[in-house]
Amino acid sequence: MQNEMIMRKIFALSVVAVMLGALVGFSDFRSKEVQPIVLMILIFTSIFGFWQPRFGWLWAILIGGGVPAAHFLNLALGFAPPYPVMPNVFGSFIALIPAFIGAYTGVASSWLMHELRSQGKEL
Repeated sequence: MQNEMIMRKIFALSVVAVMLGALVGFSDFRSKEVQPIVLMILIFTSIFGFWQPRFGWLWAILIGGGVPAAHFLNLALGFAPPYPVMPNVFGSFIALIPAFIGAYTGVASSWLMHELRSQGKEL
């Protein structure tokens, strides 16, 4: 019973993560600058990594993977980006780097908070 509840929670969070990944990917496709996109990726993945640290890798892929997914989808549909990725569309996979950094920063924060609480210390 509890495993089923946990799986439902993970599924619901995965759906939200995919939607956030789509938002990040669409924003990146239309954006001239990468800094706001990297900040969005870092914030979203660190929050998810903190909430569910066992699945840090999943949040990084679902949210950060929205960038290459958006570029490949638009390429397949024939839409030209206003600001193309250099040197080609495969360069968009670099978005996974800040995604993993953010997710595992959240995981580390969650672990640190758990350790401090187990020692009886408050933040």
